[in-house]
Amino acid sequence: MAEELRREKTRADFVDKIWGVFTSLKLVITLLLVLSVLSVIGTVIEQNKPLQEYYRFFRPETVALFGRLGLLDMYHSWWFTACLALLALNIIACTMERYTFIMRGMKKQGFVLDEKLQAGLTNLTKIKYSLPAETVESRVTAIAGKNFPARPVVTEVENARHFFYEKGKYTRLAFFLTHLSVLVIFIGAIAGSLLGFKGYVNINEGELISSVQARQGENKGLNFSVKCNSFNVDFYPNGAPKDYRSDLSVIRDGKEVARKTIRVNDPLSYEGITFYQSSYGKLPDEVTLEIKDKDGLSLGTVAAPFGRKVDIPGGAQIELLDFREDFHLSDGSEAGPVYGVNLYSPGAAPNGIWISETRPEMNRYGAYSFAVKGVKLRKYTGLQVNKDPGVWVVWTGCIMLVAGIMMAFFMSHKKFWIRIGKDKKGRVEVTAGGTANKNKHAFASEVERVVESFREVSS
Repeated sequence: MAEELRREKTRADFVDKIWGVFTSLKLVITLLLVLSVLSVIGTVIEQNKPLQEYYRFFRPETVALFGRLGLLDMYHSWWFTACLALLALNIIACTMERYTFIMRGMKKQGFVLDEKLQAGLTNLTKIKYSLPAETVESRVTAIAGKNFPARPVVTEVENARHFFYEKGKYTRLAFFLTHLSVLVIFIGAIAGSLLGFKGYVNINEGELISSVQARQGENKGLNFSVKCNSFNVDFYPNGAPKDYRSDLSVIRDGKEVARKTIRVNDPLSYEGITFYQSSYGKLPDEVTLEIKDKDGLSLGTVAAPFGRKVDIPGGAQIELLDFREDFHLSDGSEAGPVYGVNLYSPGAAPNGIWISETRPEMNRYGAYSFAVKGVKLRKYTGLQVNKDPGVWVVWTGCIMLVAGIMMAFFMSHKKFWIRIGKDKKGRVEVTAGGTANKNKHAFASEVERVVESFREVSS
C-alpha cells in the first residue's frame, strides 16, 4: 500500500512539473524570443522565392544549405510549427490555470457594505445630513447613477439601505479574449496553409499562364488565365530600381474579365487568388551556340529556343532550361551570365551543364564544347500568387486581440458601495467607498469626485 502511494505521489509530482513548465513565464518569453529571431531571419532571407532569385545573392552551396535547414520556407518548416504548437499549448495551459481565479473574482460580489468590507476600502467616506432619508437617498443615488449607469443592487440590513454599483465586470475576461485571439490567429494560419497555397510564376511580356507552381513543387491549375500585357521598370541614378509594374489581364473563356497595373503592395485579386508584384528579370528566349569537337574544331551553330530540344551534330540533342545572370563558382569567383542546358545522347541518361559567356573552360562535356554566339532576352515579371481562405479568420483574431488589449489596459472592474442609515443622534448618515482591480489611482479620483458631489447635497 505504501509503495502504491509513493508511486502515485511520484506520478502526481511529474504531472505537476510538466504542468509547471507549460504555465511558466520563462517558456512564454523563450518562445517569443525564438519566434522573434526566426521572424527576423525570415525577413532578411525572403521566403518562397524562385531559386534563380536566391542565386543572384548567394552561392549555390549556400542556397542548398538554406534549403536543407528550411530557411527558404521557414514558416512551413517543422521546427517553426513546433514553436507555434508549444506557444499554443502554453496559452491554453495558462488560461486553464487562471480560469478559477478570474471566475471567482467575477462571482464574488459583497452587496452589503459591512464592517469587514469597510476595513478593506482605503477611500471610505462618511457624510451626515439633516434632510429626510428619502430625500438624501434620491439625490445621492441620482448622482451615483450618472457615474455608474447600471441599476444598483439594493439590500436592506439592520435599518440601513445598501446600494451596490458595478461597472466593467466583464473586463476581467480580457485575459481570455487575448489568449483566444492568438489561438484564432493560429487556426486561421493553419487553415490558409492547408486549404490555400502560395506560389511563384514568371510571365514573359505578351504571354499568359493558367497554372502556378506551389511551394511544394506541385502545379496549381487556375480557372482562368493571366496575361502580362507589358512590364516596365524605373531606376534611380545609381541604378537601383525605383518602381516596377506589370499590366495584367485576367482572361476567362477567351474574354478579358479584369485588368490592373500592379506594383509592390498593390496587387490584383480575382476569385480569392491574389497576384503580387514580386520580382522581375530577363530570360533567354533563344541562345545561339557554336558546337565544337574535343579538338576545338567547329561543328556548326544551332539556335536553341528556351524549353525546346534541338538537334546538334553528332546525333545528340540539347535543351535550354535555365539562366542565371550572376553565377558564383565554388572557388568564390564569378562566371557572369550562364545558361543551364541538358544534353541528350543516344542510349544515355540526360546530363546537365552550365554554359558561360565568359568562362569557356566550363563549357565542355564529353566530346563537345560550346561557345555562346548570341542571345535573345525577353523581360519577365515575377509574381507571387497567394490563395488564403483563412485570412478572414486571421483578421478576426487580430480584431479580437486589439479589443482584448484595449480592455486589459484601459478598462477595469469597478465596484462602488453606498450605505444610507442613521447615526446615534438620529441624523441621516451616508457611507460610501469603492475599489477597482486596475488603475486604482484613477478610480480613487473618480470616487473622490462622486463623494464631493454627495457633500453638495443641500442640507
